[in-house]
Amino acid sequence: MTERQRPADSGTGIEARGEAPVSSRALRVVRLEGFEEAVALSEAERPAYRRRFVTLFADDASARRGGLGRVTRVTNAMGETLALKTLVLPEPGELEDGDGDAGRARALEASFRREYEGHRAVSGLKGVPRLYGFGRVDGEPAIVMEWVEGTTLAEARDELAVDGSGRVAPLVAARVGAELFDLLDRLDDAGSGFVHRDVSPANVMVRTSRVPLARQAEEGAFDLCLVDFGSAAALDAAPATRTATTGAARMATPAYAPPEMLTCDLPHLTELRRSPAVDVFAAASVVFELAGGAPPFDLSGERSPFRAKSDDAPAPLRTAHAEAADLPRVLMGEPEVAVACAKVALELGLDPDDPRLRGALELVDEQLGEMLAPCLSPDQRRRPSAAAVRDGLATFCELYAENVGRALRGEPLLPCAQGAGWLESASPFALRRMVRTAGRAASLGVLAVVVVATGLLVDGALASFSLGSLAWQGRLPGIVVSLALALPALATALSQRGRRGTWRGFAAGTAAVVFGALALLAVTLLCLRMNSPERLRGLHAAILAAAAAEWCPVVLDYAMVVVPALVAEARRRLAAARQAPLPEGAPASAILGDVEGPASLPEGGEGEAPAGDEEDDRG
Repeated sequence: MTERQRPADSGTGIEARGEAPVSSRALRVVRLEGFEEAVALSEAERPAYRRRFVTLFADDASARRGGLGRVTRVTNAMGETLALKTLVLPEPGELEDGDGDAGRARALEASFRREYEGHRAVSGLKGVPRLYGFGRVDGEPAIVMEWVEGTTLAEARDELAVDGSGRVAPLVAARVGAELFDLLDRLDDAGSGFVHRDVSPANVMVRTSRVPLARQAEEGAFDLCLVDFGSAAALDAAPATRTATTGAARMATPAYAPPEMLTCDLPHLTELRRSPAVDVFAAASVVFELAGGAPPFDLSGERSPFRAKSDDAPAPLRTAHAEAADLPRVLMGEPEVAVACAKVALELGLDPDDPRLRGALELVDEQLGEMLAPCLSPDQRRRPSAAAVRDGLATFCELYAENVGRALRGEPLLPCAQGAGWLESASPFALRRMVRTAGRAASLGVLAVVVVATGLLVDGALASFSLGSLAWQGRLPGIVVSLALALPALATALSQRGRRGTWRGFAAGTAAVVFGALALLAVTLLCLRMNSPERLRGLHAAILAAAAAEWCPVVLDYAMVVVPALVAEARRRLAAARQAPLPEGAPASAILGDVEGPASLPEGGEGEAPAGDEEDDRG
């Protein structure tokens, strides 16, 4: 059975099943008057372009209401499928602004025009429907745009769900999130910036005209398209918005909107609503719902959505792995994760239903929740940029299978901070990333100064060397001394190859530093003689200084990865201890355990540190 489209409430098309073919239905002829091109054209090109759109054939059976407009699937004389969005004026009394019908009509037409202008500002970007022009149909404003063949995220979620609560696999949710935040980053780079302000599952579509949804999920690459620009604003445009005429409630979908979009009482509200942080909050809520089955805030109570999102912390992310009664059945919908789990399970001799497998998956999934938590902060200044979240989610996806194995083996998880921009001051990963980068740079600088200065200091000094049958006497070449001082640094780097940020990497790097320093000290103390005792003592001090500079990156890698993982695991276990009653007569260590080192953690592995650098970053 052929899948057919119907227009989405958001203003473009989505898939529908069971509709009669368009060719078998009566089509209404639509004349577009006063047509304006959405792109710059020469006088010679304009007549042919206009002829494509002035006469359209509308399938009225496909028409759907969306916000203040009605979207209809239309075709032109060339057979191109397009979307026609026309303004629909509300019935008298539907708006409570006290103006007459004429005033309401003018205000809504102005709002509709701003939607067109905002859409036109980003029409050429990947992930935004192409815009063709603006005109009037029977006197009412109309927008002609691309008809998007696909399905909304709200519908895709149902198709991709791996459990009965509508949760999709965490890896799939993170991949969708990476694509969504990448799209927001492109909007932010358009002109002086652009904010959509109504990111929701109904306004994000997955194009399926080229690649079916199931295949996109299998390949891990989603073709997303953002629709409905009725609430959007270009940051370099005048600050007029629909709020002035229709109220804040129509600006965004409450389940996904940040607090500043749900009230009119905050100071500097116009500036707050014209920040890319608005879309970061909403996109994080969408990804949270994909992975957790529900938005991060419960708005079912009597309190206003603004108060709920301002006063409450987001709910903890509970993925399908944590909630599934039958984990092997859930993994059947995640072939990539199932293969990774099976490989390690065979290596460790675990059964498919071993509780350690569930614990390992939960531990890795917590990284996703920790990345989303800062995005859901009521304070815009604490939300990371779209680019930082995109990089973190992309790294989470890249390391997912490896981290599952590490969790099962009891090793620290590789952090998602590796993909975040280290200059991104708002990123939840920035502090650790910047400390590591600055520490490495400083250590390299110190090592270079020590190596070069020592070589110059001893160059040409009279010296003798004796080791068994090997003997040498003459002037000492400074280049040889410099190379000898640099060799332990090379050995340290090679010993940590592929193991940076792990306990084994720390142990191997430390051993290489200590062995190299002791070897050089032994050689210079026992085998080398110089005519200047001061130069020899300076050489010994240089060996120790070079060893310190070589060890600093090793310590930083451990401190910025393993130590935060230990702290995060200790917090989780402390929280579990507070919730679970202590068995009578059992010491506290029976539940809390010793958290001094990786070997003391429970089977299933260590956790990664929270994404934020401070506890209040979790919103």
